[in-house]
Amino acid sequence: MAILLKFLHQVPSLLVILWLLSSSCSAKETGEGQQYPPSSHIVSISSLLPYTVCNRSSKVSSIGSLELVHKYGPCSELNKQGETTSTPSLSEILHEDQARVDSINSRRRRSMMKSDTNQELIRKTKLPFGYDVSIGTGNFYVKVDIGTPRQSVYVVLDTGSDITWIQCKPCSVKCFKQVGPIFNPSKSSSYSTFPCDSSRCNMLSSSSPPHEQLCKLEECAYSSLYGDGSYTNGLFVEDKLTFTSANHKSKEIDYLFGCGHNNSAVGSIGVGIMGLSRALTSFVYQTDTLFKKYFSYCLPSDYSSTGYIIFGKTNNNHIKFTPIPTTPQQSQFYDVVITGISVAGKKLPIKSSVFGKRGRGAIVDSGTVITRLQPEAYAALRSAFRKEMSHYHYKMASPVKFLDTCYDLSSHKTVEIPKVSFFFKGGVELELDVKGTVVPATDSGHVVCFAFAPNGGNAAGAILGNIMQRTVQVVYDVEGRRVGFGPAACT
Repeated sequence: MAILLKFLHQVPSLLVILWLLSSSCSAKETGEGQQYPPSSHIVSISSLLPYTVCNRSSKVSSIGSLELVHKYGPCSELNKQGETTSTPSLSEILHEDQARVDSINSRRRRSMMKSDTNQELIRKTKLPFGYDVSIGTGNFYVKVDIGTPRQSVYVVLDTGSDITWIQCKPCSVKCFKQVGPIFNPSKSSSYSTFPCDSSRCNMLSSSSPPHEQLCKLEECAYSSLYGDGSYTNGLFVEDKLTFTSANHKSKEIDYLFGCGHNNSAVGSIGVGIMGLSRALTSFVYQTDTLFKKYFSYCLPSDYSSTGYIIFGKTNNNHIKFTPIPTTPQQSQFYDVVITGISVAGKKLPIKSSVFGKRGRGAIVDSGTVITRLQPEAYAALRSAFRKEMSHYHYKMASPVKFLDTCYDLSSHKTVEIPKVSFFFKGGVELELDVKGTVVPATDSGHVVCFAFAPNGGNAAGAILGNIMQRTVQVVYDVEGRRVGFGPAACT
């Protein structure tokens, strides 16, 4: 009894000690009242691979919202109809991706040459004026309704393209194989053409580089040649574009687009393109009265899930915006300014001048797959990532040419991947999802590669690709000249 009474007498002191210890631990975990997040993602190897069952988003419900689907995933209608080719390998996908990166670099250099007297830069710019950004892989598509009565067509989301175009009957010369019927203008009562000297046709000359204008029986025509050798030409036309919500409410707008009668897709696109750039002919500007030059999307974590794109403003309380820098000549791209990068919670020692060399710094692009960085920035990022991953088996021989940091994880069931964050002007931090940091290089998932690469040569800056954007809500406020990022699960 005496021992029990002695213990009870000491309880208050023990509680005080425990409280002090707890406060001390809490102080180490927090700073200015905020808890530090873990510095790594701990995931199973199997979770890095896509599932074979479709997991659809629940976000697609209102007018102006469309489902984003990966072409080769289990949710794809293109696959279900059995008309697409087999899923390309990562190496094949990234070969097309490099063609797109090369054409973006060339186009950005061209935009600077009007005020640049550097003849060496001009000499090294390979693509002539008139070339569009290469189509690339065309990862994510949406289904839209055009015409009266409506005809459903598939188009790839592309923030680097100026116009929307689809294949149209008759294919006077050539059309590539596509899923579903080709749009038939003769079956649409609202379809119309217009003359070459009309104001609507003159909109084509405002795009940069200009789409070549042709005249066929005095009707407005367009012709686009892409850096990878793909091309499309036909009539620039107007028809009804219909938006339908989940509760079957709909809105129609008059829409200008390319009706392609002669088309060739060198890569694996297989559908048309929805142009979402900042050019006057883009979807963004044409739907201004309805959606106020404002749209957002969330790309799913892998191609077994669907994402969404929403036109018009939504609740953005959780979105942090960075400004689009002002330039003498408006870029068609969505330019942003990177101010820093961190790995495992530690800021990398990269000079701010590195992110702003020769041009606008960086662009956010939906069509590029692997993020490209200025060589000096990439070297610092790669070094920090390798240091954090030093306890895993480094694989020297990469299955893909320009992915130079890969790991053989065949002896592991779980893996610890350091967190990577990008910082942008305005104090905006974008923490990447684990699937936005590494990509499986083999079907088994046992070999994963760091999903970044250097943008060499005389590149104008960084290109933030769609793998980096996975599970992030990316918001484009064109009127407000800003791009926003926010956490989202695409559900």
